[in-house]
Order: sequence, then structure tokens, then C-alpha cells
Amino acid sequence: MRNLSHSYISDIENGRTNPSLQTLQIISENLNTSMSYLLGESSNQCFDKKQEDQNEKYYTIQDYEILTILNKYPKLKQYIYELKKAPTRKINVFLETWNFIQSIYDNIEK
Repeated sequence: MRNLSHSYISDIENGRTNPSLQTLQIISENLNTSMSYLLGESSNQCFDKKQEDQNEKYYTIQDYEILTILNKYPKLKQYIYELKKAPTRKINVFLETWNFIQSIYDNIEK
């Protein structure tokens, strides 16, 4: 792959380093797949450039950090995927809990 050494690719594959978004883009282009697939968001390995252009996703640094955390903690990732199927009442309880946790951390930081 252009400008990426074999040892660097190995470090990424073995979780010893986290690639930048630019590096992920280079890897996805070289593998002819989407960044969504590389980040585990899509099960569709095939890359359809026309479809990708129409449904292009842009990831912020915060998005990438969240995806990195989810990939490090598979149980957390599974809970979030299960939450997508949960009834609205359970989702609301989760959101209220999350807001409570955020308020505690906000108060600690002040």
C-alpha cells in the first residue's frame, strides 16, 4: 500500500496502534472497500463507488474515537446494537441514565 509499511499495517491489525482517518481512507481505497466496513459498521465488504458517493459518510475525530472504544470493548458494542432493537421506554431510561452520568462528570470537571 502506498506510503504504508508492512510493519505499520501489522501494528494496526494487532491493535498496537490506531490509524488516522487519512490512513483508513488509504487502506480502504487499496482494499477496494469502504471505511464503514473497516470500522465494523457495515457487513458489506464490497465497495460500490457509485453507491458510496451517493451515501458518503464523513467521520469526525469524535466519531472515530467512539468507534475505536466500541471495537476495544465488544460487550459494550453488543449492548449498543441490542439497544437499537429495544422498546422506546428502555431507550428513554438509557438516555436519562446517560444524562445523569454526564451531569456528574460535568460537576466533577468544574
